Amino acid sequence: MLKQAVLIIVHKNTYVLEKNLQLLDSPYIDIFIHVDKKCSDFKYNFYKSLVKYSTIIYVKPRLSVYWASFSQVKVELLLLEAASKYSQYSYFHLISGQDLLMKPVSDLISYFDKSDKLFIEFRKLSNSNKWDKKVYQRVSVKHILIDYVRDKHVVVQYLARFLNKVYAQLQETIGIDLVRKNHIILRYGSQWFSLPYDSVKYILDKKDEIYHNYCRSWLVDEIFIQSTIATSSLFVKRLADTNKRKIRWNKNSAHPYVWRISDFDKLVTTSAFFARKFDERIDKNIINKIYNYISLEMKK
Repeated sequence: MLKQAVLIIVHKNTYVLEKNLQLLDSPYIDIFIHVDKKCSDFKYNFYKSLVKYSTIIYVKPRLSVYWASFSQVKVELLLLEAASKYSQYSYFHLISGQDLLMKPVSDLISYFDKSDKLFIEFRKLSNSNKWDKKVYQRVSVKHILIDYVRDKHVVVQYLARFLNKVYAQLQETIGIDLVRKNHIILRYGSQWFSLPYDSVKYILDKKDEIYHNYCRSWLVDEIFIQSTIATSSLFVKRLADTNKRKIRWNKNSAHPYVWRISDFDKLVTTSAFFARKFDERIDKNIINKIYNYISLEMKK
């Protein structure tokens, strides 16, 4: 049986990361962690000490990752590259530092060991849907000042969003369409995935094309892998109808809902392998309760 790689994008120390590493610990799991360059106090040795069987690899170079920017794409490709070069894995699971395993790790290993499907959200765009038109514009024109759209200074944030919007509208007015020009088959969905080795190799082989097509795009972490997969009919045929993630979105917000203790039953009965997001500052009890529950399940 080949090992599987878990790729984790981390931007700070979290209690949920601590518990998740303990749940993932297995001779058949290697864990690759990218720590945001902006995090200056990450507890590298502490997290490594939490596992007995898995190998934890901290991926370098460390990048400063910003919401909505191309840095999100860079860090995903960096993790995929690092894992691909380190060893041979049957599956690659991308999660964040605020995700938690929902099943015993043996169930995860067994399930994906018997599969060759691509577990990733994969949606076509509709011309009549307002949201889909906004998704299209993420790639169809060049975007500017993306690293500043969530700046801690409200004035900087506002100016970045305003100037980017004006620049995008100007390009549309003069007929620029980079999707059409670059012959992109645009698909989108959640960035979190579980992908088999051959599809990961295909994506990495397209790295130069990905940089060319998306380096000036906006919120493209939800687009570039789906659109790359769309260029291969073989992989499209192997798409699963789920990414095996449990995520609930807050209404009228770009942020996912933070799970609470009242959500315990729906979480432990889900068919998903990972859930996000958790935050010990909002509800630490749900993290502990799931950890204890899964730990007991692993002993059965």
